[in-house]
Amino acid sequence: MRLTSSLILCATLAACGGGNDSGAPAPAAPVSPAPSASPAQPAPTPTPTLTLSSPTLRTIAGGSAIPLSATLSSGGAVRWRLAEGAPGTLDADSGATVRYVPPAGALTAPATVTVTASGDGASATLTLAVTPEPGAAGLYKVSWRPPETENEPTLLRPVDLAADLAGNAYVLLQNDASPSRRGPPQLVKIAPDGTLATLIGANTWFGQPDTAGNAQRLYWTSGFTVDRAGNLYFATSVFGSGIAAGQQSSNGPLILKITPAGAVSVLAGYQGAQVGAMVDGPAGKAQFLYPRIAGIDIDGNLYLLDGDAFPLDAPVTPRKVTPDGVVTTLAALPAGLKADMKGNTYRYDSAAKKLMRIAPDGSASVETSAPYCSSFVPEPPRACIDDLGVYAITPAGGTSFLMLEVTGLHAVRRLVLPH
Repeated sequence: MRLTSSLILCATLAACGGGNDSGAPAPAAPVSPAPSASPAQPAPTPTPTLTLSSPTLRTIAGGSAIPLSATLSSGGAVRWRLAEGAPGTLDADSGATVRYVPPAGALTAPATVTVTASGDGASATLTLAVTPEPGAAGLYKVSWRPPETENEPTLLRPVDLAADLAGNAYVLLQNDASPSRRGPPQLVKIAPDGTLATLIGANTWFGQPDTAGNAQRLYWTSGFTVDRAGNLYFATSVFGSGIAAGQQSSNGPLILKITPAGAVSVLAGYQGAQVGAMVDGPAGKAQFLYPRIAGIDIDGNLYLLDGDAFPLDAPVTPRKVTPDGVVTTLAALPAGLKADMKGNTYRYDSAAKKLMRIAPDGSASVETSAPYCSSFVPEPPRACIDDLGVYAITPAGGTSFLMLEVTGLHAVRRLVLPH
């Protein structure tokens, strides 16, 4: 019995690895080495950014050169290139600043010029406009009614204007009656030779009966402009004063686009119930309070001043709307948005009753080339700046502007500056 038990014990020990005849300890299981630590990865190099700027976007054939500046975040070298076939030249092909020199010869039609800058993998473009020679300097009357009816009584009054690169003027007319009775606006296009075309008339819309009531959508507008292709853009508000921040409304302000054929679409703005706010984003989600159109660049980007309508001195926020309707908020409007070919902008000083020229450095001086009605005794010419008027001013080329007298005679003038 004892012999049997011993045999069983020996068999058990052998099965468990415990029957070592030498008496030496069993070898230890091998230990895998600890994995080595991964080397620290360098921080990713930020992608360089390149921004371009210019004091103006327009010049004329034979006119002033346009200075262009580039800021490359990496500090590397910047190279410049003019689009193939574009009129004019660049005075250098590298450097932080160059100048675009317009062609010296005459142009028969306005031209756009694309300038590209690049460096360290980044690139950016800037589009400029070169317009034909505008003629002799002076102030010219722009008639928005046919000569045979020009002196007849009318309730229509010019309330806003715009100009395209071809020199066409667009005058928005409103019935000078109470808001509840004035009806939708009318729009007249005036060619450089004075030819009139009524785009929006009494019950007409771009040459056709306005059966869709499109003009009603423009009843409350807060500015309009036109791009180089002839598309019109209107800022429409709610009941003439937009939406106050935080106010509940069944609808909101919109930016409408109207093609040269009269097709209407919403470029940007949320359509539906909303709480008043300025919201950036794609076309159908962006929101406005009381957008006022400040201008348009050569690429068709629209610029607005947005904010509460009241009080009248309420702060405004610059905003940008791309041709695709994407809305963003800006720190400031582009410097050259409404400048002449030398980078000067213009405003009417109602206290001094003078047209003021604002240089790129911000200094202001009286524009002496414009004739003022008060300077002529006893009878001023028909084209002069009236002391009773307050003028809206919009560029119509590299050295010309359209001016609208929004009080007094409600006259439209074209000012050609000395060049």
